[in-house]
Amino acid sequence: MKNKISLLFWIIGFILLNLYFNGIPKLIQLDVLPWLAYAGGFFLLAFIVARYLLGLQGLNSFGLPMQQGWIRDLGIGFLVGSAVWGLKYLVYYSLGKFDVTGLMDTGFIVGMLAQALLGMLLVSAINDIMIRGYWFAYLKKENLLKWFMLVTTVLYVADDFWNEGFGWQNMLFSALLGLALAYTVLKTNAIWMAIGIHFGSNMLFRVMAGFNGQGIFKLENVTDGTMYEYVGLTITALLLPLVYLLLRNRNITARATAQTIATDLPETKLI
Repeated sequence: MKNKISLLFWIIGFILLNLYFNGIPKLIQLDVLPWLAYAGGFFLLAFIVARYLLGLQGLNSFGLPMQQGWIRDLGIGFLVGSAVWGLKYLVYYSLGKFDVTGLMDTGFIVGMLAQALLGMLLVSAINDIMIRGYWFAYLKKENLLKWFMLVTTVLYVADDFWNEGFGWQNMLFSALLGLALAYTVLKTNAIWMAIGIHFGSNMLFRVMAGFNGQGIFKLENVTDGTMYEYVGLTITALLLPLVYLLLRNRNITARATAQTIATDLPETKLI
């Protein structure tokens, strides 16, 4: 009974975070400054959920321990994400998906990239806290980590419904990416590398598409087609062997301290 009540509290907290993050932009058009306030509000809400609903220490309980090497993992993730997405766009270009005719003016590039750096970092961190860090904490506390990759991948695919719907290609893309991100969490005991991969891939997307379809390059003769969808999925799938090769020898046992995500955290409060 206690485990069922505990799970209920975790589900309630997840629903609150998900509705806040995905629901508000659907209801309100947010300019830059209101959007930053909204993003900051998520971290405040996550802290309240962790501390007062679940009885945890705070945001670090959701996969953000300041353990040795966290900056390195964040940086490695960024390089991996940007490299894979960069490869994707290079292959698209070589296959004739678009022509590049020049660069946008410097002012536009600087402004857009500055906005993207902050915005994509926050969005990446929020998504990984909500999907992977949150449920890693619960499943580790309950000794159910064998279900972590399945649970978080299903949630990630379902969560993407807010943005892209349930087309099979988008679901497969989300599943491939979700599996790769979940593996990094299991191997590093934190979500820093997952955030980095998200951040790097999102930055490359903004470089090409910006926030309104216009990135730093001037593109012409842009074409769509099933071939490009399959190419994109194939290159996304490269994340799986890539993160496996990077982390296959990672041993987190020696670093499992009180700062790691769930084992040494207080029990969930039931009253």
